[in-house]
Amino acid sequence: MTDNVAPRYICFLCKRKFASAALLTKHKQLSELHRRNLTKQEEENQQRKEELRQAVAAVKRQLQEIEVSLSKLEVADEGLLGQRTSLEMKCRQAMTEYGQVQERLEVSRHQQLCERQSGEGSPPWSLNGAHETTVGRLLMSAGAASWQGNKEVQEDRFLTDVELQAPGGQRIVGVIVFDGHSGSLCVDIMMDWLPRNLQKCLAAKPNLTEEHLKNAVTEACVLTDDEFLTKAREKEALDGTTMILCLLWPEDVGRAQGKSRCRLLVANLGDSRAVICRQQGQHLGSFRLSEDHKPGRPDEQQRIEGNGGVVDMQGVWRVFTPGPATFGGRSLLWGLAVSRAFGDLLMKEPQRYGCTNCSGALVSAMPEITTCGLNVSEDRFLVLACDGIWDVLSDEEAISVCSEHKTADLAAHALVRRAFELGSDDNLTAVVVAWSAEEKADAEKKPRLD
Repeated sequence: MTDNVAPRYICFLCKRKFASAALLTKHKQLSELHRRNLTKQEEENQQRKEELRQAVAAVKRQLQEIEVSLSKLEVADEGLLGQRTSLEMKCRQAMTEYGQVQERLEVSRHQQLCERQSGEGSPPWSLNGAHETTVGRLLMSAGAASWQGNKEVQEDRFLTDVELQAPGGQRIVGVIVFDGHSGSLCVDIMMDWLPRNLQKCLAAKPNLTEEHLKNAVTEACVLTDDEFLTKAREKEALDGTTMILCLLWPEDVGRAQGKSRCRLLVANLGDSRAVICRQQGQHLGSFRLSEDHKPGRPDEQQRIEGNGGVVDMQGVWRVFTPGPATFGGRSLLWGLAVSRAFGDLLMKEPQRYGCTNCSGALVSAMPEITTCGLNVSEDRFLVLACDGIWDVLSDEEAISVCSEHKTADLAAHALVRRAFELGSDDNLTAVVVAWSAEEKADAEKKPRLD
């Protein structure tokens, strides 16, 4: 191809060529043909997805029947064992295609979102993300993936490029996963306000110590929640979001000795989770760095009931107002499946809205914080993910899925897709963080998980 050949601007969906990028964009935004073709493509993908979902369910029922038959036999039947093997393969194939179809839907949805947002700034959420940076003598790589999944709206968000400066000039880097609920107002605001307040609260400390950093994170969470609740009162908004946050910073002792040593802080509000992968001899182990904030957790239930709230099992453990509240001109008996979160005005101030039996907040914005040293020779990578992932995957299974991939971005994508294939109906978001010593990373270009 010669240099003077004009570039082609093609809408492959409509099989049309255009003379410029501007005309192609105009076609995608305004063309009735393009809109009809998008609708047709979406309908075809949704139909195929439903066929696959039913096929997976049917095969699983057959497998269950075979397992029941095998359990009744004293000696295993070779025929039944062969059927089981065949059905397991058929199930895996259908689940793989189920994930492939959903991936096409996710890409199409995001492309349409970007086209609608053209000229109006970045879309509110991304399908994926990647960021590389250094912290102390470590090279850190963060990869993210996020799917809307089977929900009507996408309320998950993530950040892979949080950077803070401590009073002494040290760089602190981090990642965050947010899982919004009851609307996107809170989660979108947190994407901007929380990093800003983290820096503000950290800058107010005399120096960088672990205790000062923990205090700064707690203060930033409470401050950001207070600021959002002011806006929520004005708008009468019920929106809220959970958060899982990870920060890494250099450990002074290790730096002085010329070692690649860092500390890690995890702050949690809600039911997203952080799990670290550690090498244990010839095996990989999973170690949880956060505990889910569910209303049925004994200490959370005690706090909620002590403030006048009700904790009840309705499918899952939920926290409820003790009676109807008057909010936005409506009478509501409101409940949530998490006991800590940003926002959730009605759960933070139930007395204001008619729940006179309440003596305090039923949902808290006080984060639980864990810190630990990072041992590069043993600690392989960190997974932060929303509850849609953990609903269908154990900590060990998530680590296993990620460890099959070389880089953080590929691991995050595989984890989200695997959770969807296993039947999660929630929004799905995962961030994977990997690291390596700078001298090792120079040769490999980026930290690897394998």
